[in-house]
Amino acid sequence: MAEKKIINLNKKRAAVIAKKIFRWLRIPLVVLVVAAALFLSARLMGNVAVSNITDSIRQVKTVFTKSEGYPYPLETLNFKNAVPIGGGPLVIYDDSTLVLNAASDEVFSMQLGYSDSKAVTKNGRALIYSPSSNEVILQSKTEKLGSITEPTPVTVTALAENGGFATSHASDGNQSVLTVYNSRFKKIFQWNCTHEFITDISLSSNGKKVAVAAAGVENAEIYTRILIFEVDSAETVADIRYNGTMFLRVVYTSSNKIIAVGDNKTVVHNKKGEVIDELVYSEDSLIAICADDNGNTTVCYEEFGGSKTGIARFSASGKKSCSIVIDGLPDCVAAHAGRIAVASGNTITVYSSKGAEAKVIETENSVARVFICSGTVYTVESGSIHKY
Repeated sequence: MAEKKIINLNKKRAAVIAKKIFRWLRIPLVVLVVAAALFLSARLMGNVAVSNITDSIRQVKTVFTKSEGYPYPLETLNFKNAVPIGGGPLVIYDDSTLVLNAASDEVFSMQLGYSDSKAVTKNGRALIYSPSSNEVILQSKTEKLGSITEPTPVTVTALAENGGFATSHASDGNQSVLTVYNSRFKKIFQWNCTHEFITDISLSSNGKKVAVAAAGVENAEIYTRILIFEVDSAETVADIRYNGTMFLRVVYTSSNKIIAVGDNKTVVHNKKGEVIDELVYSEDSLIAICADDNGNTTVCYEEFGGSKTGIARFSASGKKSCSIVIDGLPDCVAAHAGRIAVASGNTITVYSSKGAEAKVIETENSVARVFICSGTVYTVESGSIHKY
């Protein structure tokens, strides 16, 4: 009996020692694995992959710290918006940005020299700008990557998956000037738009093609040109004019389709500008537009005089994957990958990409904003970010 007790005691000691050794080694092991991934990504995918892996390395320390969790309290007086960046929220204040992870840890914050900040995000990066500033800043989840300064305040921006980006600003003699930069902040394309105002820009995944929506007025009628460029040529691939429609959003998808969303119709084009699908709705009935990193696009519009809402989802391939009709008008809508979240009051209904009801979430307060990060639904409600 005594011998058996000694054996059990030795096993316990071995287990305790092994546990301590694991605690000492787990951080170096994680860093080693991430560093190996960094090296492989640098060889295979370039600087954008390196940036994403570097973000992961910097966030390793948060894996081993206890977080307060959500809800996360916001500075409500300065709060502007919250959007997804990678797997967590990017909080946009008047004069700063803040990145949170899935556990609500504050990963990175950056001060801005202007107010009324806006952001577009893609593939773990965010382009920060303001209609009152000439400066555009590119940030990752953990650092400021760089910035450019245009001659006049920037009104529209776009990001490519490969880290390239585009801006639009006004100039003497031109309503808008489109400029495209590569991931190293080098200017690679410029186009002067003399008569129309650029309402939106979108870049292909590799940053080598750009789609533009440019609106103007002629004979008291609004029209929009949808233009497609290749950045190595001054000639347009396509220049399509739509009379009577104001296109507010253009999405260059990962499948090289161009989805243009307007105030009375949504049109899907192929990479040559040929129309492959069209959705028509009543004038001025557009409620919301959502597009994820791949270009899956969800359009919400009023039906039956506002008593109902129509929701249509176009996949990155350009095909309409679902059409949903709900009662009333939602407070806010979000869509990402295969999920559509529709918030009304204290209720969020989540639909699949096929339009089937996936689940219903009852929130603690009325939802002011909703967004989706890595399949998880986040809300802004009662001055805090909540996670469901």
